[in-house]
Amino acid sequence: MTPNGSTRRIAALVMLLVAGILAGAQLAKIAPLVDWYQREAGYSLVTIGWLTSTLGLFVALAALPAAFAIDRVGMYASFVGSSAALAVGGVMLAGFEAPAAVLAGRLVEALGYLVIVIATPALLAALAPERLKAPALAVWGGFVPLGYAFADFSAAALLPVVAPRTYLLIVALCFAASAAAAAVLALRLDPVDDGARDRSPLSLRSNFTLPVGAVAAAFGAYVVLSLGFFSFLPSFAGDGTGAILLSAGFVALMVPFGNVLAGVLVEGRGPRFIAWLTVAGFVASAVSAVPFFSSPDPVIATAAAVVFAISGGVVASALFACIPSVVPVGGSVAVGIGLVAQTGGIGTLVGPPLAGYMISEYDWPGFGWFLAIVSLAGIVCLTPMLGARTPRA
Repeated sequence: MTPNGSTRRIAALVMLLVAGILAGAQLAKIAPLVDWYQREAGYSLVTIGWLTSTLGLFVALAALPAAFAIDRVGMYASFVGSSAALAVGGVMLAGFEAPAAVLAGRLVEALGYLVIVIATPALLAALAPERLKAPALAVWGGFVPLGYAFADFSAAALLPVVAPRTYLLIVALCFAASAAAAAVLALRLDPVDDGARDRSPLSLRSNFTLPVGAVAAAFGAYVVLSLGFFSFLPSFAGDGTGAILLSAGFVALMVPFGNVLAGVLVEGRGPRFIAWLTVAGFVASAVSAVPFFSSPDPVIATAAAVVFAISGGVVASALFACIPSVVPVGGSVAVGIGLVAQTGGIGTLVGPPLAGYMISEYDWPGFGWFLAIVSLAGIVCLTPMLGARTPRA
């Protein structure tokens, strides 16, 4: 049996997180190439839209059924298989030219992405020593913004010197290398809490407790909040309407600071503390959203944007960190993560259109108030967890 605090175990956790971030980059890598796909490859905007959205669409439709399958197949096997699919699909996407073949590659990626975003955090929760379980999942909560940052910066560095398809291949191979390293390091590592749960057939009742539902609902509110904000931030920052002093990209880079802050704060803490930390993040989002979209003062608007981005990182990471402690004995962490991913996927689909409607109807100041209301809704979702402890046993 491998010691819980061994160097290899810690290295495996680090590489799983790196692989997760690079999986997020596969979601984001189409965005820097929209003009090239349209201008050089001759793709329609509809085709490009499908290339962009397919990965998130699969999560929205099938995350929960996939979580039950992962629990049966096993987290490690699911991670290896989904990593292989995501890497193969990425190579296909880079190598093919015909739109139908490129979409086929993206569909293979989507199947891999669907499983890996559930299997990876479940594996982190199983392998991490107790003191590192919540911090590891807190860092995982930032895998999408960190992946977007990697895709953006790698595109800026590579596209001036290599062809777009070469860029796509490099990003896919970076993920493949990190996933392979994580798989080798995690091979035959014993779960820290092996045997902690009954392996009898899972039931809905054994997983869908009130605390699990509260975390999932709050995460759905967070995704609507976050995607609504970041989807239209470039337009607000670039059209001269806003007084913000930073670019949209720099605001997005503030999110990982919130992920790291949450990772530090949740170490050794119970679900009630983490729930209150999440509430604090939602409160900061509510307070900062209105002045960001309303204040004519550049300093106030910029400070509000930074607070909003960091608080969003805190919320996402705290919610992920809370999952293992709210899943009851007899339940499955993988299924709990699947439920959270499902609500997040639904939020991904409805968030940007809803935000666009609010902006068109009520302009930017009204959009700020909309974000504040969604933040308060996230707090309401968490109320079942605020008054009492929610132990697993």
